[in-house]
Amino acid sequence: MTTIEQALQIPGAWLAGEADVIVIGGGHAGCEAALAAARLGCQTILFCMNLDSLANMPCNPNIGGTAKGQLVREIDALGGEMGRAADRTMIQFRMLNASKGPAVLSPRAQIDRRAYQQLMKRIVEDQDRLLLRQGEVTRLLCAEGPDGPQIAGIQTRTGAVYGCRAAIAATGTFLEGRIIIGDCHYSGGPDSLFPACGLSESLRSLGIPLQRFKTGTPVRVNARSLELTALERQDGDSRIVPFSFEHENETLMAGQEQMPCYLTWTTEETRRVIKENLHRSPLFSGVIDGVGPRYCPSVEDKFVKFPDKNRHQVFVEPMGRETAEMYLQGMSSSMPEEVQLQMVRSLPGCGAAQIQRSAYAIEYDCLDPTCLKQSLESKTVLGFFSAGQLNGSSGYEEAAAQGLIAGINAARLLDGLPALVLDRSQAYIGVLIDDLVTKGTSEPYRMMTARAEYRLILRQDNADSRLTPIGYQVGLISRQRYQLFQEKQQRVEAELARCRATRIRPDPQANRLLERMGSTPLRSSAALSELLKRPELNYSSLAELDPDRPDLSWPEQFAVEVELKYEGYIKLELDRIAHFRKLENRHLPSGLDYLSISGLRLEARQKLNRLQPASIGQASRISGVSPADIAVLLVYLQSRSARAEAEKNREGVQNHE
Repeated sequence: MTTIEQALQIPGAWLAGEADVIVIGGGHAGCEAALAAARLGCQTILFCMNLDSLANMPCNPNIGGTAKGQLVREIDALGGEMGRAADRTMIQFRMLNASKGPAVLSPRAQIDRRAYQQLMKRIVEDQDRLLLRQGEVTRLLCAEGPDGPQIAGIQTRTGAVYGCRAAIAATGTFLEGRIIIGDCHYSGGPDSLFPACGLSESLRSLGIPLQRFKTGTPVRVNARSLELTALERQDGDSRIVPFSFEHENETLMAGQEQMPCYLTWTTEETRRVIKENLHRSPLFSGVIDGVGPRYCPSVEDKFVKFPDKNRHQVFVEPMGRETAEMYLQGMSSSMPEEVQLQMVRSLPGCGAAQIQRSAYAIEYDCLDPTCLKQSLESKTVLGFFSAGQLNGSSGYEEAAAQGLIAGINAARLLDGLPALVLDRSQAYIGVLIDDLVTKGTSEPYRMMTARAEYRLILRQDNADSRLTPIGYQVGLISRQRYQLFQEKQQRVEAELARCRATRIRPDPQANRLLERMGSTPLRSSAALSELLKRPELNYSSLAELDPDRPDLSWPEQFAVEVELKYEGYIKLELDRIAHFRKLENRHLPSGLDYLSISGLRLEARQKLNRLQPASIGQASRISGVSPADIAVLLVYLQSRSARAEAEKNREGVQNHE
């Protein structure tokens, strides 16, 4: 552990300034963390190794997608920035899973990469109480507090020392980064930026466990070298659903056409090239040590793991309006450059493709996230928070969500307020953080709808009703926005009540309309709410039968329709959530010695003692803790409570005497 005083004794060191909160890293996690802390009243410094890379998208420039779109809408509902910036810089929008139920509907937008960076940089620069500073942080500085080490400052590569009361590390994939392309491997960060060297050792010295992960990105090609007419064109949706609830009544991309994406496929020639050069792949030659993402494998790994699959999809997607670069999603690789060129040119429509940026793999250090509390604060260093890919996750959306929570909780810690912890029934953000800190991850973690037990409740459309009151209470949602939210909720509730009370008579006109829509005619009167439960009917299709309906916006109509159509399923899920919260509300004492609790299996004792779960619910999700172990813990808590009550009664009797 290095203190500020010790750091200043090093030749060349100097005291450069101080802040309430220092954020290390200017990616999506760092931007959200710094903005949240500053907006909540903290003097904040955001350190970025290169200011031109602020909010960079080194992989695919898209935001949202399956489950990720839910995260972005939740970020916005809490008062974060990603959704607003994405709305202003999108070049194509699609609602994924539109043919499925509302639980898995996910907004996704292709983003103008440079426009997003420029907009986010301006937002950060214009924020009160927030200083954007170029510099590489190499060391955390601590003081010895009553409960162990606590953050006191940071030191940069140039020797500058900054004091602070809380620090948030959001270093992405930069820590001791190593770029790998075929036989060539060298120290480096994403997009040919420098790696971050030294901070890993500082983290280890504080007892923070690290692991080694790998990720990668495909080639970028020049659109002029592609035969786009040979590709399957994919246009955006006619209805653009904004990520930000603030923009629900705006027309996004007004006056601009959406840019098309394209689809192609690997071929037998692709397979042949990969098979003949597999021995040159760092993934299989032993050059790569880090663990890669299971759900975004390299193209060579796909052919090895799925030998019976004839072909694999490759999406050809634009990088922005002012560039000819196209991103080949599905062609991640660490093969030598000449092999990459052969693979790309084996794709239909890409026979003359010109590569502008080679694909690469990158290895980097990250935390074992089980060393963090559910607030994302370290269990061992007071005031130190971690967010984003440093916590073992992947994706811009997962990073931004963690950054927002870390920024909020750093500010609340300094204000003496309890941490904001979202549980699994409240938000995908809660699922994300709980999975990381409770179960850990042995590979880059990616959010998916299947990870959320209560996904019918955690829909993208109702993120505001779930989280905007929390954002307002925290202080990131303005009074004006909260008032507009309340008015929207009142209109939705009033319409739900009206639909339940309004009855449709079985007259000829009504039955003709129902038959025209492929629905069974009425034999007796039925409430509008009952008709909406029919799968072939929706809110707008019943307008002819309902001339007195109010003038609601499309989001309000959608909210009414989903609540009524899935009312029975929603009730069942709410019952399950009530049971879940009973376990979440059974809190476990901090620092409990589980090794001394008889009846627990040895594996459970060791894992519970190491992870120190906050509740019975969290304990039940730890791998290796069985239902029998949970039963033992419940008995232990009851006996502990009984002993405490008995001791209180004895003290009362003694005081009375």
